[in-house]
This record gives sequence, structure tokens and C-alpha cells, in this order.
Amino acid sequence: MKIAIIGAGAMGSLFGGKISGTDAPVLLYDINKEHVDRINSNGLVIEEPLKGTEETVYPKAATNPEDLRDSDIFVIFVKSTVTENAARQFSRYAKQETIAVTMQNGLGNEAIIRSYFGADRTAAGVTSQGATYLGPGRIRHAGNGPTHLCMSDKKNEKLKNLVRLFNNAGFETNIEENIQNLVWSKLIINVGINALTALTGLKNGELLEYRETKDLMADLVNEACSVAEKKGITLSYGNPLKTVYEVAEKTALNRSSMLQDFDRKSRSEIDFINNAIVREGVKEGIPAPVNRTVTSIVKVLDRIHQKEKEQS
Repeated sequence: MKIAIIGAGAMGSLFGGKISGTDAPVLLYDINKEHVDRINSNGLVIEEPLKGTEETVYPKAATNPEDLRDSDIFVIFVKSTVTENAARQFSRYAKQETIAVTMQNGLGNEAIIRSYFGADRTAAGVTSQGATYLGPGRIRHAGNGPTHLCMSDKKNEKLKNLVRLFNNAGFETNIEENIQNLVWSKLIINVGINALTALTGLKNGELLEYRETKDLMADLVNEACSVAEKKGITLSYGNPLKTVYEVAEKTALNRSSMLQDFDRKSRSEIDFINNAIVREGVKEGIPAPVNRTVTSIVKVLDRIHQKEKEQS
């Protein structure tokens, strides 16, 4: 089974790197040539701060989409802002039986990918793993937790080999029949953490050091939970806000994906996280004013960052 990781940033490199340690055929695809070249020449360094160790693994990496042909699984880790482009592009390189698995943050990626690959070749994944991109050829494994997968057509026997491979690579992985509950469960955690880290520059755990950020986390999470409840979503935890605080503490050293976007002055995934709560709230008649305000501020900063990149 040949695995292609599409989007070898922090999370893609983590999964691809760990899989390569099992000797399974894996290819990391990314447009960051310096990162790809460093991996191919010197390997990928994965820091494990919780263990106080680091390891170097040697996956193959590429910038040429043609190299992804003949892959059995596409694991998609690109930013949600480019999911549409990635699904359109890489569907051309897929075999008739290739399965595309979204392991991305936010709400809406599965539907986009399914429109190109079909329900019988699309799967959604939710993971509690965390990673930070430190520079070309180096990442930090910043958080650990279970991973769940489900086919869009619910015929999950097609994922058994992938689940076995993920487990062999050290990722606790299971099949989940109702993945939308888990998508929303992770979405609410991201809603409570990501945008606030981006706006403040704080690491996940540092949000808990200030009463103001803790209060904002509560407002964001409570709005999201109201929308989820109206939609009939069953969350995987009983106390959402307590869970968000616990995740922030467990991933204390992590710079969230949105904060990393701001670090690079890249467009954020706000439309798939906090703004997803706003959109779904409108559909259900549930206001989400704090999520709307946070979304608006992030969008303004996204535009400022884009102008700064164009002028540099």
C-alpha cells in the first residue's frame, strides 16, 4: 500500500515521517522546495519534547505532482483554504481505487473532496495529534492523542489496512461510524484555541494564564456548543469548556496552526473554524457574536498580511 501525504507541513510531516519509520512506502508532497530538499538530503528531524528526545527519519519527498501517481491512499493535510484546488489537481493523478483521506482542521473539507473523488473514495479523519513546523526538515511533535477514520459511504472495511498502518506508526487509530460528531468535537476545540492564539501570539497553554483569554475561550466555545446542540450533534465529551482548557494544557508548548499561519503571514483557516460556527448558526437561527467578531478581526489581519507579502 503506497501512501502519499499531500501537504507536508507540520502535521503532514509528522504522519509521513512516522509512517516511513515502519518501512511502508510513503511519499511526502509539498510545494516548499527547501523543506522537500532538506528531507531528501538529510532526513526529517522530529523533536519529541514530552519525551526529551528527537529522531531522524528518511521518507521520500517531492514537489512534482506526477510522483504521486500509483498511490493507493492520498492523506490530505493541505490548508483548508486550498482544499478545492488540491482536490481538483490531485484527482487527476489518482487511480480508480485511490482513497482520499482528509485529516484537516475545520468543517467542510470532506464535502469538497467528496465532490471530486466520490463518497466511495473519500474518507474523513479526526486526530488529536499536534505538530509544529520549525523549519526545513524539522518539526516538533507537540501533542498526542487518538485518531479516528470513516469512509464517506460508511464502507469502512476499505480503511482497515490504513488503520493498521497508522497504529504501527505509533498513532492510536480507530474506525468511527459517526465521524461528524468527532469533526464537531474537534472543531469546537479549535474554535476555542486557534484564533485566540493567532490574535495574541500566545502558545496554547499560555491562553490559560490570563483571565481575559479564558473568558473569551468560554464565549467562543459556548456559542459553538449552542449551534452543535441545535444541529443534533453529540459531542465526544461531557464538559466542552473543561475539555478545551485541558487540551490547551496538554498541548501547552504548541503554536496552533492558525498562529503558525500568522507567523508566515499566510492566509488563515478562519472560514473553516470560527466562521463555520457563524455560518452554521445562521442556518439554525443561533447567533454567534463573539465568533463573528473574532472572525472579522482575523480576516482583516489576513488581508494586512497579504498586502505585506505583496510589498516585500
